[in-house]
Amino acid sequence: MKSSSGGRIFYGWYIVAIAFLCQFMATGVGFYIFNAFLKPLSEQRGWTRTEINAAPLIGQVVGIASTLMWGTLVMRVGPRILMVIGPILSGIAFACLGQAQHLWNFYLFFVLLFFGNGAMGGIIANTAVNNWFIRKRGQALGLAATGVSISGAVIPYLAMVIIERVDLNYAFIWIGAMIMMVAPAAWFVVRNRPEPYGLSPDGIPAPADPPAGGVALNATSLLGPSLGYPAAGVAAKEGVPWTLSMAVRNPDFWKIGLAYALSMMGVLGVMFQLAPRFEDIGFDKRLAMAMMSATALIGALGKYMWGALCDRFEPRRVIAVLMAANAAGLGIGLIPHSPPALVLFILIFGFAMGGVVSTRPILIAFLFGREAYASVARFLAVMAPLQAGGYLIMGQSFDRTGSYDTGFGVFIALNLVAAAVILSTPKPRI
Repeated sequence: MKSSSGGRIFYGWYIVAIAFLCQFMATGVGFYIFNAFLKPLSEQRGWTRTEINAAPLIGQVVGIASTLMWGTLVMRVGPRILMVIGPILSGIAFACLGQAQHLWNFYLFFVLLFFGNGAMGGIIANTAVNNWFIRKRGQALGLAATGVSISGAVIPYLAMVIIERVDLNYAFIWIGAMIMMVAPAAWFVVRNRPEPYGLSPDGIPAPADPPAGGVALNATSLLGPSLGYPAAGVAAKEGVPWTLSMAVRNPDFWKIGLAYALSMMGVLGVMFQLAPRFEDIGFDKRLAMAMMSATALIGALGKYMWGALCDRFEPRRVIAVLMAANAAGLGIGLIPHSPPALVLFILIFGFAMGGVVSTRPILIAFLFGREAYASVARFLAVMAPLQAGGYLIMGQSFDRTGSYDTGFGVFIALNLVAAAVILSTPKPRI
């Protein structure tokens, strides 16, 4: 492994590539793919959209325990082994979903799917990247997070083709096998941290000898001067893991959790069934899927761009603008359905919603510090039930009114509240 200063690609970017793959698969099969499966499941099993939307809600609520568990384990054993275990568990669970003929076992396998996804995506993938970057953290996390959106452009369309060529049950099995292929890639590429291999975060060489005071400078100290604000955030003691009691006493913890939960309600609720929404307003299945894929693809650009903006400007203000833009995009989605309005919706909502996923780890590291990231992020899982409520809001909106418009209106208001909450979070202090 060579440092970027030696003219070769810094190994951390290979970690970003595997994190991208894990985020791509975890989000694709646990979320976006149901744009292809929602209507066939409803038609063949006789389940309502609210009943199907309850599956990811239950998965996320029960997944709180798994997030706390994986978040604790990643601090002890590192992300590598977990990014191998996760795809195996998820692949088995997804294959079993196709054999579920009753809601109770469909929900059970969905819980197992979320359990496995938690070991390869989310906090685990972000920790793998976070361990290798400081100055370029925003870019690196943003690039890894583009896997989330690109999965939305690829996996649902691929699933639709597979469903058309084989029956619904076999489609689950084929895709389950694809998920498990991520495991060997993670094992051969991922390394937990750069320091054991003679590297430093970002590929910046560490000083050979400590300064006169006896304390060696580390790459974290470079973050403050390059951006104009302190590197360690409120975590005055980098390297001291945050406990649950420490986190719950910190108001910033609750503000981050609340703001992102409110904003994620709209992202999850809308993107889980965006293709069915386009079908409901009159577009054929393939065009509806193409429009959903375009929205997700624009989101991939948004993930990177919002992350890069957080490297250049104060993350709090960037994220507040992001959430306001998310509300604006949803508002355009309520305009009577004309081609110009739909194009604007895809561009604005897609670009904004992409940043919601990629900026949360950036803000956590900004406020609490690099070493405290995994400790703080795992406890934010307590907000999962709130953000998962977006599924039920959309399901109920359709089942009660025959339209998703009411759900869109609720999400507009929630995003505006989220922007205000983010702005109320104080600047980091040492």
